[in-house]
Amino acid sequence: MSKMLVKDFNLGYTLLCGQMFRVSRAGEWFTVAARDHIFKVSQSSEYLEFEGVDKRFIVNYFALDEPYAAILEEIGRDGHVRSAVKKYYGMRIVRQDPWECLISFLCSSAANIPKIKLNIEMLSKSFGRSIALDGLEGYAFPRPGGLNHYGKIVQAKTGFRAKYLHAANELVSEAFLESLRRLPYPDAKKALKQIPGVGDKIADCVLLFSLGFTGAFPIDTWIRKILRGLYFENQEISDRELLDFSQKHFGRYAGYAQQFLYMLAREAM
Repeated sequence: MSKMLVKDFNLGYTLLCGQMFRVSRAGEWFTVAARDHIFKVSQSSEYLEFEGVDKRFIVNYFALDEPYAAILEEIGRDGHVRSAVKKYYGMRIVRQDPWECLISFLCSSAANIPKIKLNIEMLSKSFGRSIALDGLEGYAFPRPGGLNHYGKIVQAKTGFRAKYLHAANELVSEAFLESLRRLPYPDAKKALKQIPGVGDKIADCVLLFSLGFTGAFPIDTWIRKILRGLYFENQEISDRELLDFSQKHFGRYAGYAQQFLYMLAREAM
């Protein structure tokens, strides 16, 4: 078991805010499956205890090297966000594997979190290799090209999403996903949207939660409602206008503002 001091970090808020799905909790301990790793992690006071990965992995995965104070100063331009930050202080945007993130959010279309988790676990079990940690058993997430049996994709209860998962498996490579990091945000988003089933929201989720585009601002039902309510007096503002407003208003870390507001919106409903 390893231990490290952390600042400005809340493990629970980070893992349970809807940005990743292969997470389970037993008491104070979380078990996380991330691509081909399975690890346990717990937080007490200012320390993290973890097993199954090293400190370098933890720092990178939880973005503990980000300038958190500067991020909060950048996005804290109004009382709404400052209130959300105060309530959910320490939440971080993680650095997921881009391929697993893409498939996860393709599964998220018209689905709730338990359904998404079921799909991802079934796909991992059908196509990934077995991995274990101290009696905990799990499955690595298959690599691009690994979701190579349409029937098994359907059997993972993916429904209408099966055709999009199969198409992504045929079209997407590791090299393609890594190349997006070098593009300007609009170009990277446009490239992702060439994949069948990927619209604005899924593209922005992948860009924000796995590729380092902290200005990406995914808009879903929750965010649409809270932005219209807090900033536009519940007017019918288009998603395009909401995105433009959010990126201008919150700046280069708009994605962090999105996630804090998302937490606030979910609690209010």
